[in-house]
Parts: sequence; C-alpha cells; structure tokens
Amino acid sequence: MSNERVVCAACGSNNFATQAACWKCGRGLTAAPPSAPSAAMPTPSGGAGAIPVVARPAYSADLRQESPAAFWSSVALGIVFPMISIPVGMVFLMLDDKRKAQIGWWNILFGLVGTLLNGILAAVTIMPLLMGATKMIPGMDRLGGGSRAQDMNSEVAPLDLPGQRPFAAPPR
Repeated sequence: MSNERVVCAACGSNNFATQAACWKCGRGLTAAPPSAPSAAMPTPSGGAGAIPVVARPAYSADLRQESPAAFWSSVALGIVFPMISIPVGMVFLMLDDKRKAQIGWWNILFGLVGTLLNGILAAVTIMPLLMGATKMIPGMDRLGGGSRAQDMNSEVAPLDLPGQRPFAAPPR
C-alpha cells in the first residue's frame, strides 16, 4: 500500500491516493501526487473565499541535525525507560509524517539498547549479591555436590551443658 496522499481541492483534507472521493466532503479527487499542486487547488491570491495553500518545508533526512531535542529525548527515554520507549516508537511509526516515523525508529532502537544495558546492569548488580548470600547461608557452598559430606551435624561439636552428662558423638 502506498503512503502517498492527495489533498482535496475543495476542503483541503488529507486522503489516500487510492480513494476516488474525499472522505470529508465527498467530492472527486484527482490522482495528482501530493508534492505537485494540482491546477484545481486554490492559491492564496484567489479571492476572499479561497483556501490558503500551506507548503510544507523540506526536511533533512537526519533527525539528529533537524531536531536534536527529539533525538536526545528518544535516547533518554530508551535508556531510562526501555519498556515504555518501544511501544511509544511503535505508535510513532503509525503516523503519516516521515519525521515522526524516524523518531519512532529511534525510540525502538534505543529501547532495545536500553533493554540490553539494563539487563547487563542487573546481572552485574545481582550476581555479587547472590554470591554473598551463598556464603552467608550455612551449607549453601556444599550444595554443588562436592566431595565433603552433606550432613551438617557431623561438623558440629557435641553440646556440653554444665551439670549434665555429655552427649556421645554419633557413630560413624
């Protein structure tokens, strides 16, 4: 499906190039490309009832040069909130404007990079905590199937209470 648009000469609404009639006023459309104005479009000097023609400025292909604020906000959103940046980028891709579609691609790209960086940061942060927890819990270092005995009671000295007969060590 083509993304080309046709502007209605009567009401100025934006229509798909495949439509035969305007969605807003119902009048017939000419299949002229949107970049070339058709002969039926009114000009600003057409009189009091004429619809002014607004020309879109030419945009550069690179968002970083055209709008640094949009680019850097995509970077910040993608790195800090990657799970929000990806759906926002998908919404921007649904819009007709090429600049907004480019912002959408940047949001998705930096959302994926942010997801990867956040995963690495979480692994680097959590692994030392898990290693420290295995040292703090008795017997956790022996769960790997080492050569030492699995019975933790064999390493504990018998309980010796004053005035009581000492317990005998269990037979081995």
